Amino acid sequence: MGLACAASAQPTAATPAQPAASHPAAVLPQWAQDKLAAAKADPKLQEQAYRQGAKLATFCANCHGPSGQSVRPDVPNLAGQNTIYVLNQLNKFHDGRRKGAFFMEGLVKAMSNEERFAVAVYYTNQEAPAARPSGDAKLAAQGKAVYENGCRKCHGESGAGSEKNSRLAGQQPNYLETAIRRYRDNDVRTDEKMFKYTKGLTDAEIKALVAYIGALR
Repeated sequence: MGLACAASAQPTAATPAQPAASHPAAVLPQWAQDKLAAAKADPKLQEQAYRQGAKLATFCANCHGPSGQSVRPDVPNLAGQNTIYVLNQLNKFHDGRRKGAFFMEGLVKAMSNEERFAVAVYYTNQEAPAARPSGDAKLAAQGKAVYENGCRKCHGESGAGSEKNSRLAGQQPNYLETAIRRYRDNDVRTDEKMFKYTKGLTDAEIKALVAYIGALR
């Protein structure tokens, strides 16, 4: 069953800025890889998905904002994320591999493959959020050391993320701090790698890390 939306939103750009995909990650099912490849080969198909995603996003906007910049401090920004990464996360909500995020499970479970693809294309082609400097240079410097030691390898020097890892730059600080604590405390039991890198962090180090990430763009 598809997800019905009563209202529609107008896309903010005539042509999506981010390609649908470069090298679809192996973690995606074949249908998703096929859609990504088709959209990359035919801009009209990507534009069609973008416009469909804009309409579907009228409901998602209650938490994630109309342009992918969250309206809640405890909800992540989606703008500027990698399309493959977001589509993979939506698929995890859909089949139950990812849980515990408000009513995301029920909402995404009602979405068709095509709708999940469209929402991912729309939100990830919105302009990435601006940097959120903490104003505490000393704290950010401490956080940089933590980032370089444990986060940079997967999330990138500038926090831009990848097909397999989320974009951290411009992310909601409250959401980031809560998420890192949950990984450290092993509340998120589906990501052993994140638990490994965060399990030794103190609360002070997490705050410093969030302060540093806030300055990334």
